[in-house]
Amino acid sequence: MARASSLALVLLSATIFSTVPVYAESAVVLDEMDSLSSADLGLNGATLDPSGSWVLAFGEESVMKMINAADPSIQVPMPVIGETVLNDADYHPGGLTALIVGEGGVALRYSAEDHSVTDAGGHDEFGESTLTAVAWNQGGSWAYVGSDDGTIWRMRASADGGAEVHVLEGLGTGSEITEIECHGEILLCVVGTTYDGIAIIDRDHTVHWVGGGIYPWNGLVCPNTVDVCVFTSGDAIGMANLDAANPSSSTVSISEISGTGGVFTGIGDQYEDRSIILLTPFSLVEHDAGLNASFPWLENSDVIEFDSTVSGERIVATWATDRDSGWILTDRGTILSFHPPSEDSWIGGLMGLVIMVVFPLVIFGVVLSILMSMSPRLSHWVTMKIGSEEEKEFSKRDSRRRRRVRK
Repeated sequence: MARASSLALVLLSATIFSTVPVYAESAVVLDEMDSLSSADLGLNGATLDPSGSWVLAFGEESVMKMINAADPSIQVPMPVIGETVLNDADYHPGGLTALIVGEGGVALRYSAEDHSVTDAGGHDEFGESTLTAVAWNQGGSWAYVGSDDGTIWRMRASADGGAEVHVLEGLGTGSEITEIECHGEILLCVVGTTYDGIAIIDRDHTVHWVGGGIYPWNGLVCPNTVDVCVFTSGDAIGMANLDAANPSSSTVSISEISGTGGVFTGIGDQYEDRSIILLTPFSLVEHDAGLNASFPWLENSDVIEFDSTVSGERIVATWATDRDSGWILTDRGTILSFHPPSEDSWIGGLMGLVIMVVFPLVIFGVVLSILMSMSPRLSHWVTMKIGSEEEKEFSKRDSRRRRRVRK
């Protein structure tokens, strides 16, 4: 009967294991967490310098934070100039300066040499426009600045210390310029808007509208390893396939993604042609531009388990420290690191599964064995169901013997 009991346990174990649900797990785990301030900073975004060493964050009330990309606990004090809302920033390709733009036609220049911030000029041209996007072209000869009324300017420093500013021709119908990004290898820049679609700016500053007009684009990256730029909007990903020889022939393809559990709010570079899409509620999705495929990266349920408070904050930027590792920055100024799960955590998860599933089965097997030893009828029934031919024959003879004894 011991053999019959063990067979019952094995079969029951196999049944239970086959019905255990398999849940999607995050590809990365959260680790270190810190805050840039005890107060809510109201950050709107951040930009990484060309060397990958420093991150310039910006936001409400002219707040600016300079953060060491490898160790965010190292920070450089930044001056506060005014109380305006800063919406976007971009480093010059040389890495020595950065432009920051915001409401009220504000354009500021940051100098890495002494960490000073000064007026970049051009206020007469921008007026009181809300400047929403800025990007330097590949050679750093011009910066493109966009506004909430659909205007795009090209600007550069002038000999008198001010700024030379020109409005581009061929603009859209007045849709807000949400994103501008220039490809690092191709002499083209791309533009995202709220309803005019996607535009390409060529080396002669000519604007070419190439499609995607039904989506309000809110995120944009141009990986240097591929001839595409990636846009995000709601639950959609747009791919602008760049044609360097004939920019007007560049095409846009759009894919709607289901099952993410959130809404796309932006996108950041990660590694080579891989990018990280930001979602609300707090979660991440990886996008591979080379494959044009998206993969779960960080689930909101895992963020809640890590810290339920931070799970309600909005991600404004990410940056990489390695292929699958990096940092997350939120609107409140919280910084969290992410990296792949360690082998120890995998082993711990397996041990947890063993404890939760196998141990109760062992207890059940012991109880079943006791019950079978106390009930010959139950023992006979189990043996006839799963026992070997030899055990079945033995149980039949034993059952007949017991009936004769009762007579």
